[in-house]
Amino acid sequence: MTRSQLRRAAVAFAFVLGVANIYFYNYAALFAAGHPESTVRFNLYGDPQIEGDAKLKREPTTGKYDLLVNDYYLHHVYTSTISAFQPHYVVTMGDMFSNQWVKKDEYYRRIARFKWIAGQADKSGAPIASSRLYMHLAGNHDIGYGDETRSYHINRYTNNFGPLNQEWTIDLDQHSSQSTNGMHRIAIINAMNLDRTREAQFRNTTWEFVLKLAAERALGPEIPLVLFLHVPLSKPDGLCATSPETRHKDGFVKYQDYLSPATSAYLLHCLAPSLVFNGHDHDGCLSMHQIERNLEQPVTLPNSTRTLQKSDDLCRMSLDELDRYQAEIETFARKTLTAVAAAATDMSRLPSSLAMEVTVRSAMGAYGGAAGIFDMAYDRSGTVQPRLSTHGRGFTLASRNKFQYRYREVQFGNHLIIRALLIIDILSAVLVPAVLLLV
Repeated sequence: MTRSQLRRAAVAFAFVLGVANIYFYNYAALFAAGHPESTVRFNLYGDPQIEGDAKLKREPTTGKYDLLVNDYYLHHVYTSTISAFQPHYVVTMGDMFSNQWVKKDEYYRRIARFKWIAGQADKSGAPIASSRLYMHLAGNHDIGYGDETRSYHINRYTNNFGPLNQEWTIDLDQHSSQSTNGMHRIAIINAMNLDRTREAQFRNTTWEFVLKLAAERALGPEIPLVLFLHVPLSKPDGLCATSPETRHKDGFVKYQDYLSPATSAYLLHCLAPSLVFNGHDHDGCLSMHQIERNLEQPVTLPNSTRTLQKSDDLCRMSLDELDRYQAEIETFARKTLTAVAAAATDMSRLPSSLAMEVTVRSAMGAYGGAAGIFDMAYDRSGTVQPRLSTHGRGFTLASRNKFQYRYREVQFGNHLIIRALLIIDILSAVLVPAVLLLV
């Protein structure tokens, strides 16, 4: 290669490298260009699972470098998508940390790192003022599965991240302060203690919240509910990347990919959510649940004059009864619930009882640094026809009651590509100028 060719190659390489850096630095702004406006927007981040001292013990040489790069990687995912999409809510879908058993000092070190990653604090730990609300879901790596949850898990989580269960309302109709047409309920439920839990108090507290919400939903079912859980709802094998598996220890949940069929049936029938968002399954998934609220032939309950024939029969059950008749509820669920992959659909041809479920892909580098953008808007004109269209793990839904919902997934790029680019940047900063000077 001649000197002239070498110089041209060096210039071309520098140009391509510069374009790659510009893209990755500004990727979120590029995705946001032309993104439709909305009344309320949520940015959703799945399972960051930041590591710490255990990794340093396992990998004393490379561990510190990996943690540093991973923190900056996740910080870029959070802050660039927040800056580009300007959400009203920033929701981490659980599993902020990689292990719920970390000691106190390490726990608070990870909190400081996580708040910097999420853009809530600067490097010194000082809070960054913001008008948006940061919400968090409790995951198995935050408080453990039902067999593992202990009081100190619960206490330190709620002291630093807020309540395990909470709900509030938002109004999408900003043109009328008197109308309730745009009202939505938003609920976060502690999914880790919905199924069998060793320390009953935690499960009882969770179900007190769920039963109260169900009673309120029965009085106002016309107001759409958006439900947030860490663990996905029960669904058949093959619908998502993860196969359903649950393991128990002494009858309590030791591990689960999905909530039990009985618990899922109660949430779908009795809370009647329009949309359900969760994490846990790092690959992400998009599905929908069709709900039949009445059976022609009832399910008989043993040693009882009662039967399960319609949703109300299930919704009137206490927690003790939900446990006692779990097999019968699962039969009822198989007959009344149909989970399918979300696909383009004319909503007028579907039953009114339909719930979209989005499992948010993990923000971790191995999964491309994904962020979910969820938009809600109210079509006062009513000109948009009810329809569901899908695109990858995203969708656009125009409902019968004039609401429009959009979800899209924005990915930064696999961490190996980003690491390789970083190394090439460092080497090029030395080699490219040297080549140009020599030739």
